[in-house]
Amino acid sequence: MRFYEFTILKEAEARIQHAEDIVFWEGSQGAVRAVESLKKLEQGGHKDVTIKWDGSPAIIFGRNADGEFTFTDKSGFVKKGGVERATSGDDLEQFLLNRGGGANRDKPDRIEFASQMKQAFDLYEKAFPKNHIGFFKGDLLYYTTPPTQDNKFVFTPNIVTYYVDTGSDIGKRISQSQSGVVIHRQIDEQGNESAINIDANTFFEGNDVLVFPPVTVSKAPRVIDSEVNNLKVLISKHARNLDDLLNKEALVQLKLTAFSDILYKYVNQKVDTGLDNLGSDFTSWLATSKVSKPMQERIIKYITEHKAGFQALWAVVVGIQKVKNDIINQFDNHDSDIKASIGNTPGGEGYVLAHPQGDIKLVNRGGFTAANRAVQR
Repeated sequence: MRFYEFTILKEAEARIQHAEDIVFWEGSQGAVRAVESLKKLEQGGHKDVTIKWDGSPAIIFGRNADGEFTFTDKSGFVKKGGVERATSGDDLEQFLLNRGGGANRDKPDRIEFASQMKQAFDLYEKAFPKNHIGFFKGDLLYYTTPPTQDNKFVFTPNIVTYYVDTGSDIGKRISQSQSGVVIHRQIDEQGNESAINIDANTFFEGNDVLVFPPVTVSKAPRVIDSEVNNLKVLISKHARNLDDLLNKEALVQLKLTAFSDILYKYVNQKVDTGLDNLGSDFTSWLATSKVSKPMQERIIKYITEHKAGFQALWAVVVGIQKVKNDIINQFDNHDSDIKASIGNTPGGEGYVLAHPQGDIKLVNRGGFTAANRAVQR
């Protein structure tokens, strides 16, 4: 059997993919990669799974070419002309208060946010080496040392509340810190991102800023063989149909290069109304989407001509999602020094599985994603 070669779009490369979404860009081979990766988690692969922290706000900090320290939120860094790349705590506070024409400057939550960011500026400037040029992008986890409850540090940076055992290695480091952050990428002054190539444990100075290290899950999950085998049979049976549907060369010729990204957006927006019956209401969703009318017509014609592949696609997505969510539920309920919950429901943002062909996101879209999208910001 001949398989088409698939290359991932730049939009997809910029984000870690949900396990069930990989098929959109990689076709049947991506579906197989996702299924096999999930299966391997019970065979030692869980050691490559780390907690995905739910931090907020997203920040960028570091030193510019002149050695000046800059600390701001992500919005401030990308402002045209770098006008909100604050080089002092006072500047940062005023930028945040005056954003949007100052419409929110008198609101208590905006005043508190601006004040907290101002205080964080000084901590991070002190911790950042004076001879290093460049920036880091990350998410704040706490502005001040978290309070304790039942021998656990408790903090809620966004919608997930974390409980960290005070006697654990990371708990002891939290006790010495004043602010916590998880960093994701290095970034230059033009906004170009790259992988982190420093040891965060030794790079930053002092203990005031704790850069959270990767935290791996402690126990392998049980993966139901029958569900995995059924998925493998399904993918093998419909590999040709899936690859015909998602053939990049054909999509380019038909001016449907955004097809995979539209499928992704459809699933994400289905989170708001429920993930039941994925695929069955795609055409009605498409009619109300921002996709242009001419492209809508081309898409409807295309999926009609590839009906078998389109139906198989959603069967594969739903099957992978089911296996993934069961694994997440097990991880969330394993004994650990770090526990997370959203309200009274156990579980956090999810996990990231390291993979040489591209990391895989393990997030319960009906849990964390739905709760996060429902928050009014």
